[in-house]
Amino acid sequence: MSAPHVASIESVFAESGPLASRLPGFEARAGQVQMSQLIERGFLENAHTLVEAGTGVGKSLAYLVPAIRSGKKIVVSTATIALQEQLVRKDIPLVVSALGVPTRVQLLKGRGHYLCRAKLDRMRGERLIAPSGTMEAIWDWADRTETGDRAELPFAPPGLEWESLDADADDCVGEFCDRFRDCWFFKHRDAARFADIVVVNHALFFLDLAMGGTLLPPYDYAILDEAHQCESWASAALTATLSASGINRLMRRVHRTYHLPASYDAEIDESMRGLAATLARVPGERYPLAANESAADALAAVQRSFYRLENWVYANWQAALKRPSENVAEAERRRDLVMRGVLAHIATVDRTALPDDEAITWVERTDGEGRYAVNAAPFDVAEYLRTALFRRAQSVVLTSATIATGTSFAFLKRTLGVDEAQEYVAPSPFDYRVQARLFVAPPDCNPKDARFARRVAPLVEEILDITSGRAFVLFTSYARLHEVYALVRERIVFPTKLQGEMPRAHLLEWFRRTKNAVLFATATFWEGIDVVGDQLSCVIIDRLPFPSPGDPIVAARLAALEAAGLSSFEEFMIPSAIVRLKQGFGRLIRSKTDRGVVVLLDGRAASMRYGDGIVAALPPARRVKTLGELRDFFVS
Repeated sequence: MSAPHVASIESVFAESGPLASRLPGFEARAGQVQMSQLIERGFLENAHTLVEAGTGVGKSLAYLVPAIRSGKKIVVSTATIALQEQLVRKDIPLVVSALGVPTRVQLLKGRGHYLCRAKLDRMRGERLIAPSGTMEAIWDWADRTETGDRAELPFAPPGLEWESLDADADDCVGEFCDRFRDCWFFKHRDAARFADIVVVNHALFFLDLAMGGTLLPPYDYAILDEAHQCESWASAALTATLSASGINRLMRRVHRTYHLPASYDAEIDESMRGLAATLARVPGERYPLAANESAADALAAVQRSFYRLENWVYANWQAALKRPSENVAEAERRRDLVMRGVLAHIATVDRTALPDDEAITWVERTDGEGRYAVNAAPFDVAEYLRTALFRRAQSVVLTSATIATGTSFAFLKRTLGVDEAQEYVAPSPFDYRVQARLFVAPPDCNPKDARFARRVAPLVEEILDITSGRAFVLFTSYARLHEVYALVRERIVFPTKLQGEMPRAHLLEWFRRTKNAVLFATATFWEGIDVVGDQLSCVIIDRLPFPSPGDPIVAARLAALEAAGLSSFEEFMIPSAIVRLKQGFGRLIRSKTDRGVVVLLDGRAASMRYGDGIVAALPPARRVKTLGELRDFFVS
C-alpha cells in the first residue's frame, strides 16, 4: 500500500469527507471516530486495543480506515464466512475508494472450501459409478468457476460427495501434483502472501496459531471482529477429538492411497464398537471422561489398533500404493499424509490421560445412534494465546458489540491472556431510553421451578398480543423451547414458526416477509441476525444465560477460579451471562428509527442481588414494571 491521501481520521469520517461522499445516508458518529483514532494509535505504538462497539457504531469502517492507512500487512478475522464476504465485497472497497490508497485484498478460507482439480480429474477419468445429480452439478460448475470456492454453488453438496473433491490438506501432495500450478487453493494462498489485507474467519485464524503459523502469511497487525467468540474458537483449534466420523474419514483416505488388508479395518471397527459400548455406560449427552472408569481400557484398545496400522503403513508404503509413482519423494509424501492422521489419533488417546491441570477431557454423544466423541482440550487457552499471539503480533485489535461487562474488560483479558491494552467502550448512537423498553418477569418466574413454563406461557401470550407478534422468542435449551411452545402455539393468533421446521436461512426469510411473525428459536438466533425496522419489535428471552456448570469445560474453569481463591460465580458465571444477554438484546435495535421491547422471563433478575448488576450492564433501555406500561409504549 502507498501512503494515504487523507490527512487525518477526523477528515475521513467528516460529514463532508470521502466516506460521506460514497455512502448514502452517512452520519458522523463520535464513537466511531474515537474508536478509529484509538486503533490507529495502537498501530503506531505497537499496543493492543480492546473496543466494545455496539450496534450502530459502525465498527467495521472504524477499524478498516486505520488498517488501510497503516501500510502494514494486516489479517482481519471474523466469526463467519458471511461476514468475511461482506468485508471483501462491500466494506473494504468502500474505504479503499474513499482513501484513494491502492490496496491488495485477499479473502482466504480453509482448504476444505476449495475444489481439488486433481480429485476432479481422477473421478471423471475413473467413472466407476454414474455420478449423482449433485455431483453432475458440481462437475458442470467446475468447468465455469474461477475461484473453486464451494460458496458459489447454489446448493449445499452432501458431505461425503464434497469430501471426495475438496482440497483438504490430508490428501494433498503439493508440488508433486499434476495440477499444482493451477490449483485453486494454492492460487488463493499465494495471493494472500502478496496481499496488504487478508480476510479470514476465526476457525482458520486460530487453527493457524495452533499449527505454528503455517496456514497464513506473516502479518504485522491482527484485527479480530466478533471477539466475544475468540475463546471458543481458540479452544476448538486446540482440542483433539477421537470420533467415529473422524476415524471413518481417515480410513477412507487410507483406502484412497493404499490396498489395505481388510483385517485392519475389522480391528479398528471392533475397537471403536467396544469404545462406544463403554462410553454408553454413563448416561448423559456430555460428561467428564473421568466419570467413566472403564474408558481408559477401551481407549487403549483403539490406540493399539492404530499402532498396528502405523506399523503396516511403514512396512508397505511403497508396495501397497494404489497409484504407484516413480518419484520416491511423492510416495513418501503420500505416506506422511496418512501417517499424520494415524499419529494424530494415537496422540489424542495420550492426551486423554493427561492430569486435570493440563487438559480437560470429556465425552459427548454426536448423534442419536450411539455414536460418541472423546475430546481433550487445553485446560486454559489464555497462556497459549498470550505467548502465540499477543506477545508476537505488534498490535492486536479485539472488538465486538459485547466484550465488556459494564465498562470493564477484565473478563475478556483474563480468558484470552491479554496483559496490557488500550480500552474503550464506544457510545451507541441509539437513544435506548426513547427507543427501547425492558420488562423483567415477576420473582415467582424462576427457571429452576418445575412450574416455570406454565407460569411464563400466559406472559408470552399477552406480550405477543401487545406487540402484535413481530417477535423472537429465544430459549437457552431445546427442551424449554418445546415445552413453552406446546403451551402457547394454539393460543397465538399470529403467524408462528418453530426452529427446525425449515432451514435457518429460510426461517429468517419467512420472518422478514411475514407480517406480525413470531419465531420460537434457540441460541443460533442470539447473534448474527439483522432485522431492521418494526418487523422485529420484541425479543423475549427465557432466562439469564449462565453457562451450564455441568459442562466439563465450564466446570474446570469454575474449579480453577475457586482454587485461586476467587468466586467463580462473580468472576465467570456473571460476566458470561452479561455478554450472552447483550447479544440477545442486540437483535432488537438496529437503527435510529427502531423501537421495541426486550422481555426477560427470568424473575431472578428482579429478585436476586446479582440481577441488578446484570441488568445494569445492558443497554440503557427504560425499564417498565407492568404490562400496562408496555401497552402504552406500543400505542404511543
